[in-house]
Amino acid sequence: MKRTRRSAAAVAVAVVAAVGLTVQSWIPAAAVSPAAAERDPVILVHGLYGSPGNWGEVTVSLKQAGYIDDQVFTLGYDSRTQSNVVTAEQLGAKVDEVLARTGASTVDVVGHSMGSLNSRYCIKYGACGGHVDDWVSLAGPNNGTFSAFLCAWRVTCREMQPGSGFITKLNAGGTLPGDVEGTVIWSPNDGVVMPATSSVLDGVHNIKVPGVSHLAMLRDDKVAGLLVAALA
Repeated sequence: MKRTRRSAAAVAVAVVAAVGLTVQSWIPAAAVSPAAAERDPVILVHGLYGSPGNWGEVTVSLKQAGYIDDQVFTLGYDSRTQSNVVTAEQLGAKVDEVLARTGASTVDVVGHSMGSLNSRYCIKYGACGGHVDDWVSLAGPNNGTFSAFLCAWRVTCREMQPGSGFITKLNAGGTLPGDVEGTVIWSPNDGVVMPATSSVLDGVHNIKVPGVSHLAMLRDDKVAGLLVAALA
């Protein structure tokens, strides 16, 4: 667990979000890059129509912050035709695989867009429970999105509709278990999550980053810095 570092990291995140600086140029390396022995491996979960290749620039940013190859992993899955519940099961298996490979006791999970939903479902209701230290949502439709009605023939889109059974269950009984630190990074200019405030969740650190579109969350330097700080 990284609880002893969280107060300083939270202050760093808040200051950077308020000032709007690029994190790499402002936060000291020690504040955002814990020693390798203390750093949890990270699993990156893409969204609808995405792939592990979406994480290329985020992976570069993590490695610039001190992560090594054996600490950054991606989950690839069928985002079009299988339920997020099935994806959550696959993520649970991935978590077990990463823990066995690295010898770590916990992992951190980062989800972009729909990846925020299936990853949180795994933490609350699946095999990820008890094995995740930090969870970070980038542009997640955490309370559903009205844009999902545009692809309602897909089960994943139906699950992302506001008020769906999946969203209702996901948000029942609290956002995350008490042993998981949560961060939501969202933009009022998202353009895909509608309304954009649907990303915001109770009981986590909600960081607003104006001027960044849905997919640009994966390429923006400031967002990358905030992500690194949240994981620290």
